[in-house]
Formats: sequence, C-alpha cells, structure tokens
Amino acid sequence: MINKRYLAIALGAVLAVTPAFSDELALGFAGLRFFNGYIPSGLDLTLIYTGLELSDAADTKLFLKAGGGYENASLIRDPVTGDPWTATIAGNEYDILNFQWELAFIQGFSRRGDGDNLLEAFAFYRGRFDRYPNEALSDAVFSDIEGLFGTSIMGGVSYDSRAQNRHRSKQGVYAEASVEWGPGFLNEKSDFWRISSQIRGFQPVFDVPTEGGNLFNVYLAGFAGVDFAGGESVPIYVNQSFGGRSLRDSLGNTVRGYGWNKYDAAFKSVVNAELRLVGPAIVIDSIVPYLFGFADAGYYAGFADSANFSDASGFLASTGGGLALDLVGFAQAGIIAGLRLVDDQLYGPAEKFFWGIKFFLHF
Repeated sequence: MINKRYLAIALGAVLAVTPAFSDELALGFAGLRFFNGYIPSGLDLTLIYTGLELSDAADTKLFLKAGGGYENASLIRDPVTGDPWTATIAGNEYDILNFQWELAFIQGFSRRGDGDNLLEAFAFYRGRFDRYPNEALSDAVFSDIEGLFGTSIMGGVSYDSRAQNRHRSKQGVYAEASVEWGPGFLNEKSDFWRISSQIRGFQPVFDVPTEGGNLFNVYLAGFAGVDFAGGESVPIYVNQSFGGRSLRDSLGNTVRGYGWNKYDAAFKSVVNAELRLVGPAIVIDSIVPYLFGFADAGYYAGFADSANFSDASGFLASTGGGLALDLVGFAQAGIIAGLRLVDDQLYGPAEKFFWGIKFFLHF
C-alpha cells in the first residue's frame, strides 16, 4: 500500500506540473532495441526542457534519457587472448539485460530556420548497467565480461541544419565531435577514453509536386564517422560501437554484410552513401516505403590487449540495395541484399553475396 500511495502521489505531481511546462518540455522516444533482430524488446524515454532561457541567441536545454531492454549480444573475440575468432568458431552469443540513463546540459549559440538550435555545445553524464550471463568465461582481457555498472562524462559540439518536408524528403547537414571519459577510480571495469566525430548529409534530387502527401521523391544520404578508444579497461560496448551523443553499431554492421559486432577495433572509420527513392505514404503520412541503393566502406586498426592482432588493420567495402518501410522516422523494417567487395581478412572466407530481413536503425 505504501508503494502504491507514493506512486500515486508522484504520478499526480507529474500530471500537475506538465501542463505548466507544455511549451518547454518535450517527450520523445529513442534507442529502439530488438531481440533476434526483429522483435522489439526495449527503448529509451527522452525529456528535453527548454525553459531556462540563459541566452537570447539560442535555446538552453536540459536533457534526460532513461531506458533499457533485453536483447542479443555477442563477443567475437577470444576471452583469453583477445584475438578475433576464426571463421570456424561462432564466438560467444548470449542475451543481455541492459539499462542506460543520461543527463545533459546543452547550450545553443545560433538558430536555424525552424527556431531550433543550429550550433550547440553539450556536456553529458552517462550511466549504464549491463548484465552478461558469462560466469564461465575468463575476464583476463575483458574485465566486464560478466557485466558492468559504468559511468562516463562526455563533452562536445554539434551543428544541425537538417530539415524534412511533408513528403518525407530530407536535406541539410549534421556534424558532431565529442570526447568521452570513463574514470577508472569510479569503476575499474570501465576505465576508458574515446574520441568520436561524425557528419551526415542529405540532398534532395527529385520530388513530384503534389498538394497532399508524398507521391514520389528521391534524395541522397551520406554518413562518415571516426572513433578512437583506449584505456586500462575498455568495456565491450565501447569497442563494439561508434561514440557520440547516440551510439552507432559496430564497424562490421555499419559496413553492411560483414557481421554484427565484428571488427571491434580501437580505431574505426566508416563512410556510407545511399540513394533513396521514397514512395507514397501508407495509412499515415509518416509511414512510407522506399527503395535504396548503398555503397559502404570502412577501415579498422588495432585490437587492444590482443595477443596476436594488436597491430592488425584493414579495409572493408560492400554495395547493394533493399526495400524498406520507414516507421515514423523511428525505425525501418525491410529486406537488404548486397555484395562484399573486400575479402574478410580476420574472420575467414565467406560468400560474397549476403541478404537479410530485419528491423534496423541506420542513419
């Protein structure tokens, strides 16, 4: 009864305060998670408050994100030597319970046409809890192999001129640079630093003029990112992702066709280019089908604490296309097929052709 009473009081307080800040408080969702690649199994809730008004030039924002999920995970490295697994070994695949939370202060310096910030600086506090069922594996290389309760701080700057018209065609540029530090004195299993930068751009090519919703449009999309991480104890998730305000998939997944969570090197870079052909909306304007063609390329260097691959490096490249359904700009579901243009040097020979049906969050 006590817990229910406190819950009712807290809920009432939130409902009472929210209308007063309705123009200054924005609720959103992000970080959709999937189990087995297609079953939604978690997401993040975001809150942005813009009522501080510390500058007339642009908005001051307080940002909160909290969420979690139950999803698949894998470690395609030997837990004893730190070496990438060979093609004859599947690696360690397991399920993971994950919770994440973030607090941020964001200060804008100029505005774009729609009134939101064009240029801004940000400072983040991050926390995460990962639970891996890996009690039988050695933690000689990966100290968080049984789980992690970690914190980090991050600072950086971003530029965002992106816009989307009523036909779901995108244009503009987003660029970001950040530095993140996980202090080892707070948790010896999460003692790392990372430097990350990215740029993504969109350019309309063709749009059939209509009075109503989209009939057909074409636009170009591009992404380039770099991530460099190191430290005394770099967590698995840091090696397997590109950093920044929103984490991006492993190099083996962002260069499509090379394998989820593979190429978790200290240095990673990737370039993606797409041509997107967007069709008429289905049921509502924000659900649209689209065809896309892509070309991806990436580079990796250095596997920290690896016995035999600490200096390994190489290039990846692929090309292909697919058919997808954009779900309110939140996630995409579809089929993708392509060709690997460079042989897999670390994980052994594989068929050049690849395909799959899945939910995905690309860029």
